[in-house]
Amino acid sequence: MRILHCHLIIKNMNEKQPTQTPVISPCVDICKYNKNNYCVGCKRHSDEITNWINYSDSMRQAIMEDLINRDINE
Repeated sequence: MRILHCHLIIKNMNEKQPTQTPVISPCVDICKYNKNNYCVGCKRHSDEITNWINYSDSMRQAIMEDLINRDINE
């Protein structure tokens, strides 16, 4: 029974998992910051830009949705 269980785990590991398209960076190569450390090109805060690589796709997606209506001139 234990061998069969391990075999199923290995079989599942070897099966191709559906891949999700990673959330790409909203960078538009205009990397200038306002007085509040928001990029005037992509509207992300400097902390969001620095940590983008470490964020999960769900966090990246949440930021992307927030950028739609983000006012960086407040």
